[in-house]
Amino acid sequence: MNWNFFANVMDGALFSLGLTFGSQQTILPVLVKDIGGGNVALGLIPVVWTFGFNAPQFLIAPLARRTARKKPLLLKTAIFQRIPWLMLAGAACFLFGRIPVGAGLALFFLLFGLAALGGSFNLPVWFDLIAKITPVDRRGRLFGARSILGALLGAAAGAVSARVIAGFPSPYSFALLLALAFSAMMASYMFLLTLRETDAGAAAAGIPASRAGASHDSRESTSPAPRAVAGSASPASAGFWSILRTHRNLRNYLVADALQISAGMGLAFYTVHGLRKFSLSDSSAGVFTALMMGGMIAGSLIFGPLADRRGHRINVMAAAGSTCVAATTALVAPNPVTYGIVFVCAALTITLGTISRLPLLAELSGEGERPSVIALANLATSPFVLLGVAGGYIADVAGYEPVFALAALFALAALLWLHFMVEEPRGAAVQTS
Repeated sequence: MNWNFFANVMDGALFSLGLTFGSQQTILPVLVKDIGGGNVALGLIPVVWTFGFNAPQFLIAPLARRTARKKPLLLKTAIFQRIPWLMLAGAACFLFGRIPVGAGLALFFLLFGLAALGGSFNLPVWFDLIAKITPVDRRGRLFGARSILGALLGAAAGAVSARVIAGFPSPYSFALLLALAFSAMMASYMFLLTLRETDAGAAAAGIPASRAGASHDSRESTSPAPRAVAGSASPASAGFWSILRTHRNLRNYLVADALQISAGMGLAFYTVHGLRKFSLSDSSAGVFTALMMGGMIAGSLIFGPLADRRGHRINVMAAAGSTCVAATTALVAPNPVTYGIVFVCAALTITLGTISRLPLLAELSGEGERPSVIALANLATSPFVLLGVAGGYIADVAGYEPVFALAALFALAALLWLHFMVEEPRGAAVQTS
């Protein structure tokens, strides 16, 4: 294991630990409920995150594509990604519960949106650097290892979260959890500082370090290549819409991606629904978090190596399937133990997306197009997260069951579309039409 692989694993695991303390699925919905938010506010959590995280990526993608040395830009954007979590902790400690409900919710979503925006500006340059210094046939193991270690740390975080919520009154309990989230994210930043961009790229390409900065994609040509490269689009001329027009398999994948994002409309409601349905205390959110971490560990152990051997398409299909099972179980679970399956399957969905969504997009694109393709994919599919707000209105009118039924149908549609319309890109040229 080289240093870059280790540092990337530690960065991902520690950042994942931070996100566990501020989990969108189990922790933040309870905080929003305690501030005074209803179902529409709960539905806004994934909407604000997805729009904030995805839509602005097109602004930085061209800069990421043109920048030969990615690390300096990465370090700048990564700081902006982390600071809002500290601000959220401060707001929870000093403001939530002391200001009117409307102002508290507005402040929460403002700071949460800033965290998402920070991630949006960080992602294209971060993934381009990862792709630059990690051979294609090691990316599945890299993301799997990040997810496994992050889940192991997250399981402990789930236990800590349960104790904190049970032992401290709201919102101080959430202030402590969000402060822990920020601390873990800053620990991950320390490993970003140690990444070796030039030397790693040179070693992977088998060329002298003095030449590594001249062509950061030259390493790709000597890695075991799972696909041929399209020659029709150059890095300089490939724009968002020309990529979308010319890459048929990518277009088909984006349809499935939009359906899968639509299926995520139930995620924000699973915890609150379970607490209310079975009359559980808020501290059960920590138990749900621990269950999710267990699911992430199992998923990473299985699906990281599988992606390296069989490609990332099969993992994305499994993500759609696990989403369908989670939503269906939420509908029919007769007791809290069975309801735990919801969080295991939700964890598999998240893990499979973490392992395979970005690598699959990279394999569906041509050389030099990675930042643009990732930004385009996120921009094109993020509007579908608005169904989360619609889910909040539906839950207010008819309860959570119709929301979960719709989520299951969207997930099933995504699975079928992936099976019949999206071809595994490994071993084939980027499809154009």
